[in-house]
Amino acid sequence: MGVELAIEKLKISNQGLLIIQKNVHEQLSEIATDPKMEGLTVDLENLFESYLDTWVKSNLEIISLLEK
Repeated sequence: MGVELAIEKLKISNQGLLIIQKNVHEQLSEIATDPKMEGLTVDLENLFESYLDTWVKSNLEIISLLEK
């Protein structure tokens, strides 16, 4: 795989991750209705958003390195 293709795939990945992150609250809303998960959904949402942030930042760092 060429460097340009790798950069393109990482950028596309980030676009998808940002869409997921934007909709994470909606995606976890079904879990919030489960009485067993009461009080955990906020923590789960924060954890998931942090994970996505880290993933996007890692991709951006790799893109930066590849572009040099």
